[in-house]
Parts: sequence; structure tokens; C-alpha cells
Amino acid sequence: MHVIVIGCGKVGAKFAQVLSEEGHDIVIVDNDNNAFKALGPNFNGITVTGVPIDQDVLKQAGIQTADAIAAVTPDDNVNIMVCQVAKEIFKVPRVIARIYNPAREHVFHEFGLDTICPTNITVDVIRSIVLGDEGVSKHTIGNTAVAFRHEKVLKTYEGKKLDSIKITDGSMVFGVIQNGSFVFANSGIKLNKDDILVIADKVK
Repeated sequence: MHVIVIGCGKVGAKFAQVLSEEGHDIVIVDNDNNAFKALGPNFNGITVTGVPIDQDVLKQAGIQTADAIAAVTPDDNVNIMVCQVAKEIFKVPRVIARIYNPAREHVFHEFGLDTICPTNITVDVIRSIVLGDEGVSKHTIGNTAVAFRHEKVLKTYEGKKLDSIKITDGSMVFGVIQNGSFVFANSGIKLNKDDILVIADKVK
């Protein structure tokens, strides 16, 4: 797939690197050239320096032929504008934005955009742990309802990489809560005793 990643922070850099290692054609865009230093030595994609909401910059990244675009900058406004441009003007098939402010999630949904809000997911998981309930929360991603549940890491997986975990069909490990912070799933995560898996299930 030809995937464009907007924002080369911790999430953007790791996401781009993982997809690059899997053999996808990755272009990552950031307005700070120094941000690309976060990319690992195995990154085989293309970097583009420029303002992400500039259509010329997006064209330079190959948005006309992109299969997907993920906007993961720290700025919700930038993410929503990039996604709108990608979906409405360039007709990119798959568009997703990470948002920090949960109160604005409905704005993205009104525009028909898929969103991921780590803030909501982390709060729900921590709340369920504190209150001792089952730890299941539901979120809407585009038009699809997804249930997130948490499970403590089994002893057999302690000290192992995340990709060693076997999960049932129809589910996926979405991320890990480590020391109270949410980390998106990637094969390089080493699991510790007190880690909590965040598992996503599509609600039928």
C-alpha cells in the first residue's frame, strides 16, 4: 500500500517505520526537518518537509495515488483539515486522524472521518482497573463500533515482544498500557509484568 503519514512525532515515526519494514510504500510529512531523525535506520520510505495542509506538499507526497493517509500530528485542527482535504478533494480511500481532545471527536464524525482518541481509551481502561469492572468500552471509528477491553499480561508473555501474543480471530491487540501511558501496538514493544493489553473487537 501507498500510505502517507502526517506528523513525525513518536507515533508517526513508529507507525511509518513499522509499515516500511512490512514492505509498504510510505511517505511521511512534517514541517520540521529535524523530526525525521526519529525514524529508524530501517526506514525505507520518503520524507517530505512542509506544511501538511498545503495541497502542493500533499501532492509532493503523492496523495493523488495514496491508498491511505493517517494524520497524527499534535494539532487536532491540522489533523482534521488534512483528512478533509484527503477525503473530499483527493478521494483517498482510507483516512484516519488521531485526536487529543475527546470533546472534538464528534466534529470529525460529522465530516465522516475515522478517528482514534488515545485519551478516551486510556481513561476508560484506567477507570475500569480502578473500579474493578470488566474494562470494556465502546468507541465509534467512522461508522463502525469497536469495543476495547483490557487484559493483564500473562506470566508466559512477560519479557517477550508484543508480536509473540496469540489472539483470537476477529480481535487485535490495539495497544499497551505501560506505567499508566498508552502505547500503540508495534512489534518492538517488550512486555512487562504490570502491563495491560488493550484489545479491540469489532462490534457486530
